[in-house]
Amino acid sequence: MRALAMLRRPFHDRARAAVMPPGSVTIRSGTADFIDAVTRGSSDVAVVDPMLAERDRGIPGSLSRAHLGTVLYILLTPEYAQASIDLIRELGIGEIVTYGYNDDPTTFADILRRQSRATRAHLLTTALSQRLKMVPSALYSCIDHVSEDGHRIDSVERLARVCGVTRWALSRQFRNAGIASPSGFVAALTLLRNYDLLTDRSLTLLDVARAVGLSSERALRRQCIAVSGLAVAAIREPLPIERFVECIVDTLTTRYEP
Repeated sequence: MRALAMLRRPFHDRARAAVMPPGSVTIRSGTADFIDAVTRGSSDVAVVDPMLAERDRGIPGSLSRAHLGTVLYILLTPEYAQASIDLIRELGIGEIVTYGYNDDPTTFADILRRQSRATRAHLLTTALSQRLKMVPSALYSCIDHVSEDGHRIDSVERLARVCGVTRWALSRQFRNAGIASPSGFVAALTLLRNYDLLTDRSLTLLDVARAVGLSSERALRRQCIAVSGLAVAAIREPLPIERFVECIVDTLTTRYEP
């Protein structure tokens, strides 16, 4: 996990202790540097002092545009409480860690994991939940757990193995639930996990293709259309991730009614 932090100095050591390996947390002291790092999209989760974010509106704006999961690190004071409420309302997501209360390394690390961008893939599972609930409950629970925890699933074979079923059985259950195929689902998870790279126009399409495990720009273009019905240029405008998920769901389900 790569964490990006903008915190007061007393918070630094506790934040570092929550991230493994410790060197994977980057702390920025200046607003411009923090916003630049968010925009470059190299981090999985942001750890922010809401009092600092309140002073510069560019901070919540950059977090919203990057769809970067955010953890607020606060002191237990009325001022921090109000700043946290305001920031979470603006971002729509986020969790709170309180200094000296729930910031032991294990608890802190668990909260960071839940907010990590790796769990963006869970947006798709949530959107498909009514369909997925038509598969056996044990299989649904496994798929939900895999996406929520941000496990790297890059093939149907790996998904089937993790879920303890054969590839043939997995395909049959997806068809019965009205979902086109496990392969389309897995490809969508991969694109969502790398959404910040996909929408980073400073990267070439070949760079993005290689990052998501494809061999060429042409393969990336084909996969985007196959998974979402959208040309890669439309996704890179950028398209809001929620709208991207809607397009994926439409593509995976409209022609595959059980």
